Amino acid sequence: MLQRQEIMLIRAALQFWYEEMDLDDAEIFAIYSGGPRIKPAWRGEDIQRLRQQLIAARLRYAVCQSDATRIKIPHLFDTPAAANQAMADDSDQLGVVLVDAPAT
Repeated sequence: MLQRQEIMLIRAALQFWYEEMDLDDAEIFAIYSGGPRIKPAWRGEDIQRLRQQLIAARLRYAVCQSDATRIKIPHLFDTPAAANQAMADDSDQLGVVLVDAPAT
């Protein structure tokens, strides 16, 4: 389950990628992403913008239907435990929601 510490790890990985990797090297990208050899469509500014979004974002948790296509309860919870307590059915699933910080 995605928690704040995992967001911090992703931010650190993005910073490492920004500082140490050649953004134009499709082979490096393929090795690390496990995906096809494509030319990444982002630039350094894109990576830094994503890092900033992750710094400002808030994690929230939702109760989802079993197929994970709809939120069952129209309320986002601050903790996974609170969302788990609100589950009324064994087939309910925990959803992790990344809420973007409001624009200032």
